[in-house]
Amino acid sequence: MTLRGPSHIFPRPGGCHQSTVELLKQESRWVFENPSLGILDYRVLGTNFKDYAVVFTQLEFGDEVFNTVSLYSRTEMASHEAMQLFTKWSQGLGFLSQQQAQLQKDLSSTEACGWDPGNC
Repeated sequence: MTLRGPSHIFPRPGGCHQSTVELLKQESRWVFENPSLGILDYRVLGTNFKDYAVVFTQLEFGDEVFNTVSLYSRTEMASHEAMQLFTKWSQGLGFLSQQQAQLQKDLSSTEACGWDPGNC
């Protein structure tokens, strides 16, 4: 089974760049990969299917492997429940509080593309 992976839109001068990857389902539920693209593990650690998801990603660049834990929220401010789950998984996987970063408020795809989806 394949899954069309997350779609990311990156604002750039002259328009947006959208990147979508195909992920291959592994034996376990909610675990995906695409080693040919350097995605060794893409795993949904927790979600309430409505407001948030906590995702573990393991990427390979050359000879190095990088791990991340990300919190995706459908609301501007993540819920207390989502933040607690994110912190639990981050600490459980060995990330220190100093390694956590909160990104600036994201722009919606239409905002990032100057309100014209044709720019994306």
